[in-house]
Amino acid sequence: MNRDLGQTLDIENPRTGETLGEVVLLPERKISTVAWTAEDAFRVWRGVPVGERCARVLEMAGLLEQQAPRLAREFSREHGKTAAEAEAELARSVETLRWSAHAAVRVTGATPLSERAGAERTVEVDPVGPVLAIVSWNFPAVVLARKLGPALAMGCSVVIKAPEETPQVIAAFARAAADAGLPPGTVQVVHASAEVTQKLVGRPEFRLVSFTGSTKVGKAIAHTAAATLTQCVLELGGHAPVIVTADADLDRAVALLSQAKFSSAGQSCAAPSRFLIDRSVHDEFVEKFVRAAPLCDDERSAHGGSGTMGPLNNARRRDSVHALVQDAVEQGARIRTGGRLPDTPGYYYPATVLTDVPPQARILREEPFGPVAPVVAFDSAEEAVAMANATDFALSAYVFGETSRATALARRLDAGSVSVNCVGGAAPDAPLGGRAASGYGYEGGDEGLLAFGRLKVLQRATPTR
Repeated sequence: MNRDLGQTLDIENPRTGETLGEVVLLPERKISTVAWTAEDAFRVWRGVPVGERCARVLEMAGLLEQQAPRLAREFSREHGKTAAEAEAELARSVETLRWSAHAAVRVTGATPLSERAGAERTVEVDPVGPVLAIVSWNFPAVVLARKLGPALAMGCSVVIKAPEETPQVIAAFARAAADAGLPPGTVQVVHASAEVTQKLVGRPEFRLVSFTGSTKVGKAIAHTAAATLTQCVLELGGHAPVIVTADADLDRAVALLSQAKFSSAGQSCAAPSRFLIDRSVHDEFVEKFVRAAPLCDDERSAHGGSGTMGPLNNARRRDSVHALVQDAVEQGARIRTGGRLPDTPGYYYPATVLTDVPPQARILREEPFGPVAPVVAFDSAEEAVAMANATDFALSAYVFGETSRATALARRLDAGSVSVNCVGGAAPDAPLGGRAASGYGYEGGDEGLLAFGRLKVLQRATPTR
């Protein structure tokens, strides 16, 4: 540890458990410097015309796209994603930056209102101010792009509280910003302990905190931000239900749901995590789904393997997933595949399917955030909807069945996003937001861009002639 810089944390290779390097944590005494730098940079950046700002963001996107082949290898090694998953996430990130740059020009334009009381009126958009973007480790590139692209295009400076588990991909975004000619201090990257992060949240210089992570931490951030009336966008946990009806195309449902469930080893808040299957097709669905379960990445190399599913990111996550499986089995659930701790290096956990899962099992109430699929049979649409909505989380949901009836079911589900006969993920042009314990505010779409702005009504007396 270098006490002049701050404490350090090791970066682990999830495939082997070996140390890849270290990150230096921000000392408490440097919090004010970070905040003041962001405030100074904001005064400069907001004065840059929106067209030029967006051109710089587009240049950032191009630079990241050029670096993607090399960066994907580094990303796979420190995260545990397969090489293909790392490449796909980087491509989504570039797409998100580009959409933000193009859309911000339109969103920031003045909107005329009707004349009133002898005054011409327009609604204009100012940047909200310095932003604290707290990025999760599970999809660090795309989560950062959904915060950084809109914030920069709208005229905000950004301090990125980066995940300690995946520092290299975040650092690449910051380098691209500098190489694209953004003013010094417009994008800063810090790593910080939970205590120091909360102190950053409490700094009055930050006018918006955009956080992706757990509900527990999100509540603490909202509480701290309230003291300075700092706005928050909170994209928190999920526990996404899947309803598969008797008239569903089971082959299509299994193929799509297996990919959605086990991609990135299930470490996604939007991944399907409670499988509610009509009793008449339950056994057939389970048989097909078990056959479709992927094998773990058996290459276990430091550069990303050729298998279909990588390891979990860290030992804590693996142990938490296994504890949920053990609890379900103790409550009477049956393991159909997986469900064991591998006796191998790294943090692998096999694709696991559970049936006969009783209502009291923790896995039906707690987000597994791993490659575990609990399956429950239902006897009526009303029962399926009640089970799907029986959670504090309301982020994503999925329905498979005859289109018109499945769509009717989808409209009864309490979730920010519902996919019918597909598993579409978060897209740059669509607002994604949770409800209840899944958070509030929106990322993506015009609503996500406007989160980084403040509206101003400009009224001018109509000129007399």
